[in-house]
Amino acid sequence: MEPAYELVTREIAAKGVGYLLLRRCAPQALGETLARGREELLAAGASELCVTSTDPACPLEEGRWDGFRLIQAREMLWMERPLAELPLPPAALTLEPLTRARGGAWLALHNACFFDLPNSATYGPRELEEALDGAHRCGFAVSDGVAVGLYELNLAEAVPEIEGIAIHRDFQGKGLGRALLLAVMGELAALGRSRCRLLVATDNRQAFSLYRNAGFKAAAVKSRWFQMVAEP
Repeated sequence: MEPAYELVTREIAAKGVGYLLLRRCAPQALGETLARGREELLAAGASELCVTSTDPACPLEEGRWDGFRLIQAREMLWMERPLAELPLPPAALTLEPLTRARGGAWLALHNACFFDLPNSATYGPRELEEALDGAHRCGFAVSDGVAVGLYELNLAEAVPEIEGIAIHRDFQGKGLGRALLLAVMGELAALGRSRCRLLVATDNRQAFSLYRNAGFKAAAVKSRWFQMVAEP
């Protein structure tokens, strides 16, 4: 039988963030289940607690329980766009494919770019192996010979996913984010794909605005996330 919840503790050491994923929970047992998961995450050292439910019979809403309350933080939103009639990306930015020899540099750049973003994960050797497998196309965004950002494309599904694009904060404010987005969409179009999709946190306002301005439309909500906040 599926457990009532799953704890994700891997980001506690780096960021202090622990995640509680409700898998199977009767609505009348919600408060008790949340309290158990909260205690375990706090015991593991989490200072920020995020929770979502994958059980359609027990959706989450903002509310108060004994000692804590839930505040909605974000939705993880699927967005899609056709790949026809793409504007040309500026020539000043190019895509450099990831190689195993530069895997360490790619991981370091990824973790620096995504550290503060909502629901982001710290990458390590396992994620590098995924980035190098045949289902992915990943690499660096290069401007004037310098790696200013990175990209991750997942080609496994009929509609490929832009799993991540990012420009390092030292190079932001120059239009490179839009250039990178256009470049990776052009890469997918060159592979014969007709559409693409991506997942974005609705409170990541900079990315959300970039995608909307580039023609992406909301397709579905993948998950709703709440912060679990202590109350007297």
